[in-house]
Amino acid sequence: MECRKRVLERIEVNGDVITIREACDEDKDALVRFYESLRTETIYTRFFTIIKYFQPYVERILSKSRSVIVVAETSDGRIVGVAEAVADDGDAESGIAVLEAYQGKGIGKALARAIVRLAAEKGLKRLYGYIMTGNYRAYRLARKFGAKVVENYGDMLLMEIPINLERKD
Repeated sequence: MECRKRVLERIEVNGDVITIREACDEDKDALVRFYESLRTETIYTRFFTIIKYFQPYVERILSKSRSVIVVAETSDGRIVGVAEAVADDGDAESGIAVLEAYQGKGIGKALARAIVRLAAEKGLKRLYGYIMTGNYRAYRLARKFGAKVVENYGDMLLMEIPINLERKD
């Protein structure tokens, strides 16, 4: 992935400026540290399994040419949130994770705006993701971006967002 670290948005959180930007290969170690710093519950909510070694995962998502990865970075360079859309043809599986101390502060929404924008730029037609039925924040966020439930697996929902360049989120 070409490393240009394009800034997409800046938001203020607790007196700090959080930069929402594209991720690139240079972020590999910081991304691994980010995922390893998540609590077990957050890892499970994002991945529906417990992952202990994130190096292979990060290398895989960074290597996909049509994948979109966006980070939320503090002014001191620490990654506190990540959104990914891993492409497969015209669709991409998407997910967002935010450090627990930064949840509920608008970072997830900013990451979602950025990932939808970049997915459209890459020519993707839809984003889809799995959300646990009890994850009300993720569900409400997905609905704000026009997501619809396409499958209900009991404790998990499959939701999709059609990509529309005219979106005004």
